[in-house]
Amino acid sequence: MASLRLSPAPSPYGCRKSLPISKLQRYEPEDESQEYSICDLKVRVSHKDTTVYRGLLTLPDSEEPVAVVVKTDFFAETLRRKAFEHEVDMYEIHLWELQDKAIPHCYGLFQYKGEDAKVSSFLVLRDCGDPIVEPRNLTSSFKSKVINAVYYIHFLGFTHGDLSYDNIIINKDGSPFIIDLEFAKPHVCGLKERLLIGEESRDVGCTEMMQCAALMRAWADVYVKLEGVYTFYRTDLRRGNMDYLLSLLTHCHDDPTVYRPYVEELVEQVEAEREFYRNIPPEKRVIAVE
Repeated sequence: MASLRLSPAPSPYGCRKSLPISKLQRYEPEDESQEYSICDLKVRVSHKDTTVYRGLLTLPDSEEPVAVVVKTDFFAETLRRKAFEHEVDMYEIHLWELQDKAIPHCYGLFQYKGEDAKVSSFLVLRDCGDPIVEPRNLTSSFKSKVINAVYYIHFLGFTHGDLSYDNIIINKDGSPFIIDLEFAKPHVCGLKERLLIGEESRDVGCTEMMQCAALMRAWADVYVKLEGVYTFYRTDLRRGNMDYLLSLLTHCHDDPTVYRPYVEELVEQVEAEREFYRNIPPEKRVIAVE
């Protein structure tokens, strides 16, 4: 039976409990008897229900330690054994083929039975970096990779269930990884074609994919500025809508028609963007699942 031993480490601020020093037993044990150990543990983040450590994992068949994160409910008032078991099943069973591609590599779930017979959980994952801090700085390429990663989860029959910037990790190479699969559940995705960065928002047939696109700021801006004059709704900027657009500017000038050339130019710019996305060949919109 595989087991894990943790080196002494600081507890979250204000907590009197210390991490267990005895061996933790692996959930769903493998046939081989292997012992893992994690040293240099440091608290990365601690909330009411969850504490996350960073550390170095020593594997039985390797001398090189691996940077990992350890997610635990050990310090929580309410333990979530079933939730952790569900999450590790997502990593190791349902989405195992996405490990190291769209989700981190999982080294297993280890459990500790305390004196009160309550079971604490320790989920060990490869450390893939830090969460998104400034979404406004994300590149179009990165946004596409995040959308694809979430779709791959959907393609295998599940929603993530808790998409947020905290649950999207960026590694040192700038690639995204989706974490926190605790709320994943079965799903049949209605998305039929690739979402393209910069196109206008539309119903794509899947609530979570719409949420993902909004989170990544993938759609074209809802508002378009006529600099120094007015901010229009993008959906209003259409050929044949000029009288209405000019009527919106009556408070800016006694004769809003003075703005006509500038509004026409803005409309043509937006219509050209629409035309660009309409003319993208169907094969470019095919979702290729690697």
